[in-house]
Amino acid sequence: MEFLDTRIEGPVLSVGLARADRGNALNRSLQRELALTWASFESDDNLRIAVLHGAATVFSIGHDVAELAADPAVGPIPDEHLFPLHLSKPVIAAIDGPCYGLGFELALACDLRVASEGAQFGFVDPHLFVPYRVASVLLPRMTFLGASLDLIFSGHRVSAAEMRELGLVSELVAGADTTARAIELAQDMSRRFSGGGDFRKQAILRLSGMALPTAMQMARTVR
Repeated sequence: MEFLDTRIEGPVLSVGLARADRGNALNRSLQRELALTWASFESDDNLRIAVLHGAATVFSIGHDVAELAADPAVGPIPDEHLFPLHLSKPVIAAIDGPCYGLGFELALACDLRVASEGAQFGFVDPHLFVPYRVASVLLPRMTFLGASLDLIFSGHRVSAAEMRELGLVSELVAGADTTARAIELAQDMSRRFSGGGDFRKQAILRLSGMALPTAMQMARTVR
């Protein structure tokens, strides 16, 4: 992979965005590499959890605006397989520094988010019209509607502490390696389950969108 650094630590796959010199901007090549990585991760029975991280100074600034400007044929709608929502196995995002735009959506599409106290989040680019479809679906389900609209519409930069208050960050990390903490969390989680399918991730996602009586009835069928 040209734009990813991957390594395996037992049942945990570590996936590092490797365009720090460009703010880990998610160009089309990087999007395709992530899609291929997720497919490989899903099919490997020896792997149970993945950790997605950026560099110590930046998770991702979002779209590769230079690529969009240079090639009109490259639209802002990302590769749908970039996001790990379709996987049966959990993915933890380890976030340091800026996490903006499409990078923010990518982090939201992970199942847990571990962030350093200095991490910043938001849809901050005023010149790039993007519908942020994934955020529009996920944010109202993950937090309340008012906060979701503010995040999508305002362009405000939001601190990791504020994200924690909204329930969008699972754990704040102070004075430690955020990626190492996420991998430690993944290792702990992997010991609780014998295989990736045991997390029943897709069942949880399906049930979360149903009315309570229907969800309770459907939950009885989950194995």
